[in-house]
Amino acid sequence: MSELKILGLQLVVDLDCTSTDEYLIETMEFKEQMQEVKKLISTKNPDIVILPEMCYSEDYYEYFMNLSNNKLIVAGSIYNNGINQTVVFFENKEYRIPKCNASGAEPMIRNIRKISNSEFLNQKLDSHTFIFDNKKLIILNCMEYYQNAYYIARNDPNLFGILCICSNNNPKVFLDESRVVHNHCENIYTFMVNCVSTYKGVSYGTGESYIYGPIQQHEREWLKKEGIISDEHPSSILKLGNDSEYFYGEFINDFSRFGRSDNYLNNPKMIEVGKIRKKVRK
Repeated sequence: MSELKILGLQLVVDLDCTSTDEYLIETMEFKEQMQEVKKLISTKNPDIVILPEMCYSEDYYEYFMNLSNNKLIVAGSIYNNGINQTVVFFENKEYRIPKCNASGAEPMIRNIRKISNSEFLNQKLDSHTFIFDNKKLIILNCMEYYQNAYYIARNDPNLFGILCICSNNNPKVFLDESRVVHNHCENIYTFMVNCVSTYKGVSYGTGESYIYGPIQQHEREWLKKEGIISDEHPSSILKLGNDSEYFYGEFINDFSRFGRSDNYLNNPKMIEVGKIRKKVRK
């Protein structure tokens, strides 16, 4: 079984909104971070790249389109006609997936009707589903994860993992949800990529992006010695801080806990956490 090489990018951004739309303010700081993102992609050569919610810029359309020839790019999201759309590039095609669940803080909450879990699974899930290297991946946007991840994970034995983008000021509630999901489904992944943001000039998104999934105990011990932070849950692989950072690793879900087993495969591999920029927002 081949590993998936995944790069998650936690950006520091400034967001604003009107009565109908939320939008990214494309500051020089954002553009400088994107230059570092492009360097990381070139150096790591990941299979999958994940940017946070509300962090897509049309300026990078050609770059992401060309990059997607052999990669899956979750390029963030953007508002279009009052609806937050997750922007995905895959096999030289662009996909814009309307966000189905929103929080009360989002302008789009006034323009959409409530979608039940069963309706999401039966009518919306296919548009969120991508197959890469014969591995099934579900791409969710923030509240879509909180509302639906439990039901998705419990009902799909073929799922490799969930890629979730966020602009979230309360990652703890998402961590609580991930713990419930992974208590039952230890062979899938959650890759949660949040931003660190101001919203209308006030501190909002808090970062703390994380990965949950199958990890051997010995690997947990090695990562801890290397200074990579996780939490106490046995499926916690890593958690970022509150600045512009990235995570990278190689992941499989053919999981065996015991090193003595003939089927043992060390997992995950090549885990790395680092800064995208050096200065810290105050």
